[in-house]
Amino acid sequence: MYSKFLIIIAVIAFAATTTTTIPVTTAFGQNQTSNLTTLSTPTNNTMTIANITTTAPNMTLDDAREQYLSIWNQTKFNATFSTFIEPFSAAGYGVYEERSSNVFAPGETIVLYVEPVGFDHRQILDDEGNNNTLYLINMTAGYEIASANGTELQLIEDVPVVNITSHRPNTEMFLTLTLTQDVQSLPLGNYVITYSVTDEVSGESFQVEKEITVAENVAAVSSNLA
Repeated sequence: MYSKFLIIIAVIAFAATTTTTIPVTTAFGQNQTSNLTTLSTPTNNTMTIANITTTAPNMTLDDAREQYLSIWNQTKFNATFSTFIEPFSAAGYGVYEERSSNVFAPGETIVLYVEPVGFDHRQILDDEGNNNTLYLINMTAGYEIASANGTELQLIEDVPVVNITSHRPNTEMFLTLTLTQDVQSLPLGNYVITYSVTDEVSGESFQVEKEITVAENVAAVSSNLA
């Protein structure tokens, strides 16, 4: 039997001063932890260089924001950037300590930083009946660990990772997807982790596939792969 893992998927959104952390469990609940035992461009872009040049001198920040959101709403839900980072180093959007390689020691925590774009905002009214428009962002995630030959080792799906209500249609968001080897670490070798994220508002999904190596001598293996 391959190793068991404690999966924690956390989201830190919008700015370094606003953070939300949501543990992930096999029961898909929040504020709980559990071991996994089973693991199976913008389109129609109407914002041309010509009209940007013409309107830029008189454009306000609000005007620019409206144009940006217009293109955002035509953008396919995807990840524009992802990288492994050092644990606990993510302090805000684009603020983190990048890991030097994809080689990890047995038992070491694996953290992936992801910047999603093109997610939808569902307009809702506030709970106090003030007719104030709020914006709901709702995402779920899952991931699969497979051996280098494609054999599925562990799988978890449909895990709630983001459920945020904001007064603005925020677009700067990052996810930190953390895999902690628990009870028993992965055996030495090469693996493929496929992270999947679904925007529950639009129904769109994307996947991020990352290769990792588990090795005793991380520095030596990293140097050979460089």
